[in-house]
Amino acid sequence: MVLLDTTQLSEKLGLSKGALHQLRRREASFPAPIKVSQKILRWDETDIEKWLTTKKKESKIEYAGENESVGC
Repeated sequence: MVLLDTTQLSEKLGLSKGALHQLRRREASFPAPIKVSQKILRWDETDIEKWLTTKKKESKIEYAGENESVGC
């Protein structure tokens, strides 16, 4: 299991740490961190990859739906 800290996760997602914090609050489906200690949070890279794959599929479905309505 590969665990990512906040900096690594921010870099992986291409977000600032502040944007990552907002994303965590805004997206209920975002993977929960693993609380290593009272002040240390880590994310399982596999959970993040699965979340990204799901978001990608959702985006494709939404995009396809938009294209269908434009063609009408």
